[in-house]
Amino acid sequence: MSYLVIGLIIAVLAGAVVVPFTVGFIRGPAAGQSQQAAGAGFAQVLSPLSRIATLYGRFLVLYVIIEVGWIVAHKSIDNGVVCGNTPYTTSGAGGSGTAAVRGAALQSNGTVQVCTAHPTPYEWFLYALIRLPNLILWGAVLVLLWQLIRRAAHGGPFTRQSAACMYLLGLVILAGTAISAAISALGADLLERLLLTQPGYLGAGIAVDALIRAPLEALVPWPALIGAALISFARITLLGVALDEEVRATV
Repeated sequence: MSYLVIGLIIAVLAGAVVVPFTVGFIRGPAAGQSQQAAGAGFAQVLSPLSRIATLYGRFLVLYVIIEVGWIVAHKSIDNGVVCGNTPYTTSGAGGSGTAAVRGAALQSNGTVQVCTAHPTPYEWFLYALIRLPNLILWGAVLVLLWQLIRRAAHGGPFTRQSAACMYLLGLVILAGTAISAAISALGADLLERLLLTQPGYLGAGIAVDALIRAPLEALVPWPALIGAALISFARITLLGVALDEEVRATV
């Protein structure tokens, strides 16, 4: 995952979990205070996270517009350029012993890439598999994050609705990261098989790379830890809500 995605996930953990729970622990139960009034107070606590999420959302929209504009412009001029990463590096194997097929070229910037200047529709499809999953994951995380902020602002973070949203956010980070990495790796491996004379993965190796290596590499360490933390805190919140309801019922 990119550093911006990791930064967003860390912001989710810090703003949506650590800060509200710390404030709640310090303040303790507010006798006679309505849920809506409590939520209004937490709206101020969550305002930094809200600003960061809004900034990330604008960046994501701008990035999508630029990416689509670049693809449309290049496709209309020269049918575009499609590139995919290979398992070779300049400091390691360096791609020695392999070569690009006719119409494609190798280029290196740490990781060796293979590019074709006249991609077919199928190669464009594989390129989309490489690029789109991360953007979709970004969008899903931002939407859930905004929902969590809105629900916490209106009713407070210690409600069943906020806990359910936090739980879903943790699941999306865990499952979405793994699925996104698997799809991107599959697209890269299939594109590499088309454009290299000796691709790094063939047959069962593609399945192993897409289903095991790429998801594990994407999940460890931060997404797995943060997703599990969000799910755990959501369960703690649900237990607290249930205990509070039980206490209210006995009074």
